[in-house]
Amino acid sequence: MIALCVDDEKLQLDALKRAVEKSPDIRTVYAFDDGAEALAWCREHRVDIAFLDIELHEINGLDLARELIALWPRLAVVFCTGYERYALPALRMHQDVSYLLKPFRASQVQAEIDYFKYRVERRKKLRAVTFGSFEVYADTTPLLFRRTKTKELLAYMIDRRGAETSVNMLCAVLWPDETDDERKRDYLYHLFSDLKKTLKDAGFPDAVLSRGRGYAVDTQKIDCDYYRLLDGDPRARRSFVGEYMDQYSWSEPTCAWLTERYVSRR
Repeated sequence: MIALCVDDEKLQLDALKRAVEKSPDIRTVYAFDDGAEALAWCREHRVDIAFLDIELHEINGLDLARELIALWPRLAVVFCTGYERYALPALRMHQDVSYLLKPFRASQVQAEIDYFKYRVERRKKLRAVTFGSFEVYADTTPLLFRRTKTKELLAYMIDRRGAETSVNMLCAVLWPDETDDERKRDYLYHLFSDLKKTLKDAGFPDAVLSRGRGYAVDTQKIDCDYYRLLDGDPRARRSFVGEYMDQYSWSEPTCAWLTERYVSRR
C-alpha cells in the first residue's frame, strides 16, 4: 500500500511517518507538513491510505479528507488527532474512515491498516452475471477477454460451481464438433494460461485453480447471481426470469432446471 501522512507539526509528522513505515503492508510513505501541498500532490498520484491531522493550517483535515476521497474514492483515511470531539463527524464522512487519538503507538497504526485490509478483501470479489448473457466484472469494470473461448471456459467452470472439471470434459464442451483430441487439449492449456493472466491482471489471481487433472473456480472469490439464487437470496430470485448464459448452448440444462425450480412454481 501507498501511504500519505499529513501533519503541520514536524515532530508529530516525523513520529507518524516512522510508525507507518514500520508496517510490512506499507510500500511507500509520503509525508507533508502542508495540507494544500499534499492535496496538489495527490491530484497526480494514487494513495491507498492517508493518516491526517485534523487541525491543519490553510486547510482543515476534514476538508482535506473530502477532497482526497473525491479524487480516490477507495481511499482509507485515519484521522490522527488529540481531540475526541472530532470522532463523530470523521466517522460519518466515508465508510473507510477511522481515527487515532494522540499519542498513539505503532501497534495501533498497524491495527488500523489491518482493519482496512480486511474491508478491502471482503469487498474484492470477481462479479459474474449469468442471468441473461454471461458477463464478468472486476468491481464495476467489465473484464476484457482476448479470446471468446477464454470467456466461455470461465463461464462453464462457474456453471460447475467449484466442482473439478477434467480436461477431457472441458474439451468436449468447448469443441463438441472437433475430433482432434490432442489439438483440443493443447488449445485448452493456452486458454487456461490466458484466463489466469486475465484474472491476475484484474487482481484475482486465485479465482481459478488447477486441481489434480482438471480445473475449478474458487466460489468464495466470486460474487455470482446464480450462486446467490441457490443460497436463497430474494433479490436474485426476483431477477431470474428464465434466462441463463444465453450465448452458450451447453447452459440449457441448467437454465431448464432453474426455470422449473424458480419460475414455473411462482
